[in-house]
Amino acid sequence: MKWCLNTYGTGQEISLERLIELSKATGYEGIEYLMDFQQPHGVEADAPAERLAEVKRQMDAAGLEIACVTSCASFHDLDPGKRDESLRKARRTIDIAAGWKCPYVRVLGDRVPEDETKGRVLDQVTGCLQELADYAAGRGVTLSLEMHQSFTDPDYSVPLAQRVDRPNFGLIFNGQFRGGGERNPAWGVQPGESIRGMYDRFRPYLTSMHVHAMEPPDVFPHYQELFRLLKADGWDGWVSQESAYRGPDPEKVLTLYTALFRALTA
Repeated sequence: MKWCLNTYGTGQEISLERLIELSKATGYEGIEYLMDFQQPHGVEADAPAERLAEVKRQMDAAGLEIACVTSCASFHDLDPGKRDESLRKARRTIDIAAGWKCPYVRVLGDRVPEDETKGRVLDQVTGCLQELADYAAGRGVTLSLEMHQSFTDPDYSVPLAQRVDRPNFGLIFNGQFRGGGERNPAWGVQPGESIRGMYDRFRPYLTSMHVHAMEPPDVFPHYQELFRLLKADGWDGWVSQESAYRGPDPEKVLTLYTALFRALTA
């Protein structure tokens, strides 16, 4: 498995140069660039070619990989104008990834209403993802849907992946296990329960993973089991640390997460 830093959270207000320096110093092999938050790294769907070339130059010089280009484009809104704008942004993101020779682009679903429009929304999300996966296929890019918001629930994300049915489409597991002794509403597990049933559902479609706070005592066993299952399967994709830490010592925090990742995957 490969270890990268998502620029959400800890990287939210860090310059490109500091982001690269910090990732290199704390043991990350790559960076997942998040768009649509106007972060200082400057990677956006409409970023000028000069900025994109500079990002690639600095990453290559540091020996870091661009793990994923992460668009927040979503396809649940039934307004045709908003849908078309999301498709435009996502196609542009795919073009950026292809230009960088980055094989992965992330998009979102994102929200499924529990009303009479539910079927229309699911049909629209499916159609948009099929269109984008076909566009990405000609550019050597895999399109991935993050299991986020409504699609955190495998009852939505797994059937969606089956309906999209493209070889270059998959799911990003979003490991937001809830701590504090609470039952996890997405996976239906409690502290001490196995995640095997949930894992078996998303695993055939897994392209990469996002991990968050892995250290809470009632959450850590879930991550232990998750990484045991992935190792047994020989999975070798990107694991992206989406740390929410925004304090004064990011180097220490990111280093500790690297140590935890290496211990879990040893």
